[in-house]
Amino acid sequence: MLNERGFSLMEALTAATISVIAVLGLAYSFGVGRGMVNRYEVARAALGEAQSQLEALTLMPADDPTLAIGYGAALTPFRYEGVSVGSSYWRVVGYDEPNLPGNVDLKRVIMTVRWQSDARTDSVSLERL
Repeated sequence: MLNERGFSLMEALTAATISVIAVLGLAYSFGVGRGMVNRYEVARAALGEAQSQLEALTLMPADDPTLAIGYGAALTPFRYEGVSVGSSYWRVVGYDEPNLPGNVDLKRVIMTVRWQSDARTDSVSLERL
């Protein structure tokens, strides 16, 4: 009688095939995850850029001509790690506070940063009254 201990060739090939498929799936998911991490690194940098620009505008006097309603700043380059990846701009619009008399009571400053991420355009916008 034959000794039936161990694996057959077919069992070993099946296990190897399943292992290869699992490893390929993991390798793909790690690549996708790394791409998402890179994308959100730029998004965090863009958010920081928008916040610092908005803070600088907040420190300006309210009667400064660059804070006049309807004013919009020209596009300025947005750089990440020394490379220009997009642009930033801001604009001032009027805001009507319903509890105050008059049509336009406050100014709203909207700061936007746009950048290219792979084949798509992403953006971050912040606003402050």
